[in-house]
Amino acid sequence: MNNRNMVIFVVASILMLVGYNYAMNKFYPPKPVPPAVRMAQEEKPAATAAPAAPAALPVAQGAVDPQARFTLKTATLGLTWRKQDGALVQIEWKDGTPFLPQARKDKEGREVSLDFPGLGSALQSRFEGDPAVTAVEGGRNVVFTSAQGDRLTYRVPDTGHVVEMQWSSPRGAGLNLVPMPSNLLNVHGLGRVFTLDAKGVKDVAWADMLKDPFFSFVGAKRKVLPPASAKVGLDAGVDLASKSQRAWYFAAIWDASAPTVRDVAQGYNLLPDASGNASARLYLGPKQAEALGAFHAPGHVADGKIFQKVMDFGFFGLVAQLLFLILRGIHQLVPNWGWSIVLLTLVIRGALWPLNTKTTVQMIRMKELEPHQKALQSKYEKFGNDMAKKAEMQKELMAFYKKNGHNPMGGCLPMVLQMPVFFALWSMLNAVYELRHAPFAFWLKDLSAQDPYYVLPILMGVSMIAQQAMTPSVGDPTQRKMMMVMMPVMFTFFFATTPSGLCLYYLMFNLIGILQTWLVMRSYKPQPVVV
Repeated sequence: MNNRNMVIFVVASILMLVGYNYAMNKFYPPKPVPPAVRMAQEEKPAATAAPAAPAALPVAQGAVDPQARFTLKTATLGLTWRKQDGALVQIEWKDGTPFLPQARKDKEGREVSLDFPGLGSALQSRFEGDPAVTAVEGGRNVVFTSAQGDRLTYRVPDTGHVVEMQWSSPRGAGLNLVPMPSNLLNVHGLGRVFTLDAKGVKDVAWADMLKDPFFSFVGAKRKVLPPASAKVGLDAGVDLASKSQRAWYFAAIWDASAPTVRDVAQGYNLLPDASGNASARLYLGPKQAEALGAFHAPGHVADGKIFQKVMDFGFFGLVAQLLFLILRGIHQLVPNWGWSIVLLTLVIRGALWPLNTKTTVQMIRMKELEPHQKALQSKYEKFGNDMAKKAEMQKELMAFYKKNGHNPMGGCLPMVLQMPVFFALWSMLNAVYELRHAPFAFWLKDLSAQDPYYVLPILMGVSMIAQQAMTPSVGDPTQRKMMMVMMPVMFTFFFATTPSGLCLYYLMFNLIGILQTWLVMRSYKPQPVVV
């Protein structure tokens, strides 16, 4: 009874915490903080303070409308700039996926997202007219110019997703490579902003910088931008159909000619050298190991490994990468990612087969020992909470287990080993571009998206109930019945919004587990109990 009450208490506490967090976010959303106010609130380190920049110029007579846009499309990319300051406000992949959020409203007319401020905007320059487009070998140059002599050039390849940028400013004006928005709606659907160096990736989620933390009432503060680097970028690829996007299969990464300057209110700025010039290369493509590894300046091959680190495989990254290597090897033999996941499940289950067999045997053996265990525990009930007697009972109980060759903790090891695999596979499905939009069969058209008809989550829940019903168990029968229903229901709701590839893996894992349990129980021979 006490165990059952504890389970109910824990589940209810989690539900209350989640409900409170949801209600606070829904009815008391964080208010946008103007950059000037936020800069006054946050202490800016002197080492990262931006040098004095030229004063902003008045808008020239021939300046363009601030809302005017210019679009150029290639076989791979669709690029849209803001004419006034040359900022890249939208990048579109060849399949139509937008990289950055744009202003959208829901059916009730409420703002869902706002325009992203733009990548690479000129800080103190105002360009005039349309940019000049000229053909060059393998691509086209898009050139923005101002009356003050500033010149911003983008070299866009006809095919490929690496854009080269050249900046010239006789006045020493800079570029804002990655902005720091003041409103969470400007980055709706985006994940992280990051900087890279030889030591690895330093990243922060946009929401963590623009939204007060849950424990702000006890002094927790918002996070700030990662330390500056010459290599800076952000997760990209907005899923317009998703209400709570979790995966980002694209990235926009600057590789600048000089380290950027971090300004906690503006973002990452690139300042020209003494001659007024600066340059950068801009990666606008998928988080794919081969493509990221090839994005390096001539003569800097080692930088390729640095860029590959933006593939976020989560806490169990090494396990996830190993699983993907195995999965990709299987896919070379079976050209369907769904069936490759099924075969990967067989490989994992095969590797864990001896441990899972031992776990089932331990549970059957525990069922045989349970009557004697209860008799021993009832002998000490009259002593109540006497700690000395409880220790004596525990010692006697462990001696009883030892006589019968039983380890009560032996069944936990396979579960512990399975958890890293489970979480690693989840993070892999949310990180590997190859699995994006990968079909399996019938209604499953995208293994990286949730099952649209919830068939796999429901089947997975049913398989959990069947496996628990087959597995020998000890303890309170009422508690067992409650958990037999509660756990599958909770998992079904949880998996309803996870990638269908993960549901497929877990369903197959359970089905193979049911088969293994049946085989073990069929071949098991009862053993005598030594008292």
